[in-house]
Amino acid sequence: MMDEDDKLTFFYSGNPEEEVFKLIEKALEQREHYLVEFYNEFLIDVYMLLDKRKSRHVAIDWDNTISADKTFFKSLIFQLQDAGFKPFVCTLRAPDKENIEEICKILEKANIPIYLTNGKPKRKYMKSLGVKVHLWIDDFYPGICGDSCKILARNNIKD
Repeated sequence: MMDEDDKLTFFYSGNPEEEVFKLIEKALEQREHYLVEFYNEFLIDVYMLLDKRKSRHVAIDWDNTISADKTFFKSLIFQLQDAGFKPFVCTLRAPDKENIEEICKILEKANIPIYLTNGKPKRKYMKSLGVKVHLWIDDFYPGICGDSCKILARNNIKD
């Protein structure tokens, strides 16, 4: 059983029939993390924001997301891969050897791409690489697209 202080609150406000959501919801229940469907920035630890429905790419942030529960996210990455999704790490960190080595060491056998945006908005950065993201999993939604963009409205996040 997990200590109350170690449990994370995940936000998802979309179609509960989405394949990726069903998979993640099951993983959250197994780890005893919380799931909320209403926006409350003071309660939420991790945002799950739907973006491009036809894509199979799942972007997962590093700091305060994967690093907040490495065991959970390593397991989730393997579950996503088994279901045909393409998870990868997307972080605002600087693209240097030390950052990549730290992430690779912890994720070990996950063998997923790591994108370091050097502080640039993640959505724009990934789009410049030609990667359309189905789901963003991140603790800081402004890092994905700034403070206002269509993805936030689509996911019921209102300023």
